[in-house]
Amino acid sequence: MSEQKTILTIDNDENVRTTIVDIIEALGYRCLEASSARGAFDILEKEIIDLVLLDIKMPNVHGHQFLSVMRERGFVTPIIVISGYLQKDVIKQVAGLGVKGILSKPIRIKRFSEEILKVLEQESNP
Repeated sequence: MSEQKTILTIDNDENVRTTIVDIIEALGYRCLEASSARGAFDILEKEIIDLVLLDIKMPNVHGHQFLSVMRERGFVTPIIVISGYLQKDVIKQVAGLGVKGILSKPIRIKRFSEEILKVLEQESNP
C-alpha cells in the first residue's frame, strides 16, 4: 500500500466511533475522530483527510447541515454517510451535497469495508 490514507469519522456516540476506528485501523488506514461538527472542522482545517464518515443524527448541528457548511467552506473531501435514520428525505438532502455513499447502522463490516475501498479507489483514479 502506498501512502496511508486518513479517514475522519464524525459521530456523537462514543461506542460507535470506537467501533468505526477499530475497523478502519484494522483495514490499515489512519483514523481520526470527532464527536461534533466543531471538532470535525478543527481537524479538517489542520489535517489532510481522504474520506469523511459522517453520522446524520447529531446534537446541535445535524449531519446534513454540517455537509452544507463543509461544502460552502470549500472542502471537497469525499463523504460516506452512516446513519440509523435513513429516511427518503434525509437521503435526498445529502445526495445533492456530493455524498459518495450511504450506509445504515448497525455497521456491517464487509459492506462498510467495501464501500470505503470503493470510494478511496475512485478518488485515487478519477
